Amino acid sequence: MLDIIQPYLDYFTVHPEWALVIIFLIAMGEALLIIGLFVPSTAVLVGAGVLVGTGHLGFWPVVTVTAVGCIVGDQISYWAGRLFGQRLKTMWPLHLYPQLVAKGEDFVRQHGGKSIAIGRFVPGVKSVVPGIVGMFGMNQLFFVFVNVTSGIVWAFAHVVPGVLIGRGLAFAGELSGRLLVVLLVLLVLLALAGYVIRLAAAGVSPFLNHLLARVSAWARARRGRSWQRFARAVSPGNPRSVMIVLFAAILFTGLVALANLAIRAASSDAVSNIDVSLATLMRESRNAPADELMTVITMMGDTIVLSALALAILVWLVWHKAYRAAWAAGIAIVAAKAFELAMKLGIQRARPTELSYSGASLFSFPSGHATMAAVIFGILAVLVSHSMGRWGRALVYATCAILAVAIAYSRLYLGAHWLSDVLAGLTFGVVMMAAFGVAIEAIPPRRIKPHGLFATALVVFLGAGALHVATGFTRASEMYAVQDPLTLVPVAQWIDKDWEKLPARRIDLAGKPEESFIAQFAGNLDLLAAQLEAGGWSATPEWTWGQSLPYLNPNAALPDLAPRPALHEGLKAKLTLTRAAAGDGEGREVIRIYKTGLAATEGTAYKPIYLVSLTREVRTHGFDLYAIPSPRPASAADIADLRGVLSRAGGIAILSGHERGGIRQDLITASP
Repeated sequence: MLDIIQPYLDYFTVHPEWALVIIFLIAMGEALLIIGLFVPSTAVLVGAGVLVGTGHLGFWPVVTVTAVGCIVGDQISYWAGRLFGQRLKTMWPLHLYPQLVAKGEDFVRQHGGKSIAIGRFVPGVKSVVPGIVGMFGMNQLFFVFVNVTSGIVWAFAHVVPGVLIGRGLAFAGELSGRLLVVLLVLLVLLALAGYVIRLAAAGVSPFLNHLLARVSAWARARRGRSWQRFARAVSPGNPRSVMIVLFAAILFTGLVALANLAIRAASSDAVSNIDVSLATLMRESRNAPADELMTVITMMGDTIVLSALALAILVWLVWHKAYRAAWAAGIAIVAAKAFELAMKLGIQRARPTELSYSGASLFSFPSGHATMAAVIFGILAVLVSHSMGRWGRALVYATCAILAVAIAYSRLYLGAHWLSDVLAGLTFGVVMMAAFGVAIEAIPPRRIKPHGLFATALVVFLGAGALHVATGFTRASEMYAVQDPLTLVPVAQWIDKDWEKLPARRIDLAGKPEESFIAQFAGNLDLLAAQLEAGGWSATPEWTWGQSLPYLNPNAALPDLAPRPALHEGLKAKLTLTRAAAGDGEGREVIRIYKTGLAATEGTAYKPIYLVSLTREVRTHGFDLYAIPSPRPASAADIADLRGVLSRAGGIAILSGHERGGIRQDLITASP
């Protein structure tokens, strides 16, 4: 991904004039009549600020062309209003948006001359206000004054946040190139999502209403009471028709995401690096208090507890004669369980750790806890929030989502599932919730008393969960206890071939290979640390987030900065040591030693096998806002020196390096 993005960044750095032309056209287009509804100005202009913050564009040129563009666009819209007057409302494209024009006229009447400045920051009306004030005959000089001053403010308001984001991305990029790409992709996705929402909320409303009107007419022409109810539900005059469209969009998106996850799981012989890294990180983070809490949470998602919750929902619906809703909920729950069992038996992916399950539950993909929790709590949220207002609906969905996500997270923490298992379960749950939501919004149930349903469901869920935890916690604690992943191999076997099974490079949390490991070592870390400290190395405390605070001091010296965090398959280094670079070298040398899942045995004794990396770090800073250590490759002399220490450390070391694409192995054996 970085290879794809970097050429564009380099091009705009070398040819900033083209970037400025694009920024000008976007800023101008955003201010033109109606056209501004469809121009992703905020995303592009904030993105331009990001490029400023990352050092690819200049600040003042970007602010200048942004301000000039929006001023020119508003001036053109004003002239259109002055030239055509009231006829403008009957011309294309304004005649497609009578409600928006009427709203803009009311806005101008309410705020007068201030509407030009205020309207720039109000979605929807900002695309018609300049034309309307021109249509109303506002004085040209007054318009120019307000247009120019407010345009300058608007430009700063869009570019400056992007600059701050860009500087934050530059900081993240110093810590990890992959982190920078992930954040950039996330920002792009958020920008696209905001643009789509903006179109749905304002730009495509006439087309959406036209489509809903046609669907409603088609359904009304069919016989049957259900079709007539559906026709009334999707009619543009029904305020609930928007929810139907929203659920349908979620349904489609979820199906695409679910298909992608399932295809990847079915076609791959091994889980991804991201799955492995996160599972390893979770295993390394486990502790007794958190184990107890997560065991309780995961038990709340066991089949017996969720079955009691589902039964309570169905009985409530039947009791209140909401038979259609009961049938729809029952079908969704049964379909979710069938999906879970079919996928487990079809893909047969092994769990991260062996658990005392049987049958289909032996397998991992998808997470049954995540699937059923998302489906049942999703159905409950749809039913309860159906007749509520915006804030009540948000509260119900937030409560149900927190419960489902907590159960899903507990499965990751306890090592019962891979990340992709949990994502697949949650995605399918959201799909079933959306399908159920379409049915409920189209044919709403009557007399279900949602507040009573919500209270009853939560009481049953908590009661069944408490009883289940009280009777089965000891057994569950034993099943989810941390398992020792250490695999014992004879020393000779490790020396002969098993050393090749271990990674040649460090794998970061996102699955990207980083620096090469210069050695594999089996021995006592305390003895090795003593040997290294005698040679001038200093051990550093295990890295925590608190150690990153000095990074925010741009004047901090390198010795004041903790070595950069560097995980291997989700694991922190068991031992990190530093020393000043030898000779006239710049910066400092950093040794990181990571534990593996292998141990070398000889007789009845065994020693864990570790991977050893060596890098050089130098101090870098960005925009005088922060200072962080950045990695550089270790020199050949540094590597040779460290290998010499390993050879005298009282263990067994396999020293490996990459030469001409192959692996060179030098075996050094000391007392085992």
